[in-house]
Amino acid sequence: MLLTRQLEAVMPVAGDLRAIDVVLTKPGVCIAVELITRLVDVQAQVRIARLKARDFGATRLLIVVAATRANRRALDGARAVLAAAFDLDSRRVLAALEARDETPRDAIIFI
Repeated sequence: MLLTRQLEAVMPVAGDLRAIDVVLTKPGVCIAVELITRLVDVQAQVRIARLKARDFGATRLLIVVAATRANRRALDGARAVLAAAFDLDSRRVLAALEARDETPRDAIIFI
């Protein structure tokens, strides 16, 4: 079954002005995709994205980060903490999405 895409989905709670950048869905699967151009405070940015995904009702969170040297350094500094909760292998995650599969767990990828 193909994943379908929706750009900028608003929260299903009245008055909640937050939005998910992209939502990928298929029956039983909802992947909230958050786009981050500059990692400043990795833990805070990840926490905010996780709360948005939870409140939206997503089954998975995919954080897409701009592939810059500064972002790679920032993520490397938090890699030990994030590895337990996120798949950090961009190639594996992109291959799963290309195959129209759900990622087996939340993920952070560089693009």
